[in-house]
Amino acid sequence: MASEIDEDEGGARQYKVNVLDRAVSILDALSRYGPSLTQTELAKLTGLHVSTCMRLLMNLRHHGFVTKDEDSGRYRLGYRLVALAEDARGNAGLVEVARPVMRDLCRAFNETVVLSVTSGDFRVDLEQVVGRQSIRRVVALGVEKPLYAGAASRLLLAGFSDVEFESYLKRVQLEPLAPHTITEPEALRSSIEDIRKNGFSEGSQEQYADSGYGIVAPVKGLRGETIAVLGVSVPRFRFTDELREQLLPAVISAADDVSRRMRGK
Repeated sequence: MASEIDEDEGGARQYKVNVLDRAVSILDALSRYGPSLTQTELAKLTGLHVSTCMRLLMNLRHHGFVTKDEDSGRYRLGYRLVALAEDARGNAGLVEVARPVMRDLCRAFNETVVLSVTSGDFRVDLEQVVGRQSIRRVVALGVEKPLYAGAASRLLLAGFSDVEFESYLKRVQLEPLAPHTITEPEALRSSIEDIRKNGFSEGSQEQYADSGYGIVAPVKGLRGETIAVLGVSVPRFRFTDELREQLLPAVISAADDVSRRMRGK
């Protein structure tokens, strides 16, 4: 990794790391000239050689800092940046918009409400509003979790294009994490098809043996793409058919509300 001493007048910057500067230039170009750009466009805007730009994009994508639409070949900023921005700024656009809706949903059922996004090949929970019951679900924010296990994860995976989904299956090992983890590609394909048809996801004991039951709905962007998922997590012993009938339309309505707010409607 090339670097050089580069001290400015105030002495604030003493070391320049070339590969880091180049990666940042790609992120900056996506921020300034996006929302989506091709590899060729990024190379031109940053002054990077096409092969250098490609290698940097591959690594940025691996770490969740950019995402790629396999159908169009265009790159966007990734939600890993949102998770980092949460730590730096205390809130992010998506989280800021979703938080009041999440609070209302939590108050209605007194159960934990969670907002999650895709980060590379993983799911990251960005925000939660925790119920006040003595036994309640609490998630670890900012932790990478597999996309094939869990209601929220599989709903995010259902937002992939067919090409992206098949590419994901080729590079990810479906390991058993809990009693109900899906570990067969065909079973996962079937589950994704059902989720796409139904417009929501639900499940239990896919990541941890003692995990709760979750009902999750998608938050959609301007073009109808899934930009996040919002759901309610309930301790398994408290989940009933009656509660499911009440939760399902409420969760879908809350996710739709966040979608409208994100689109400025």
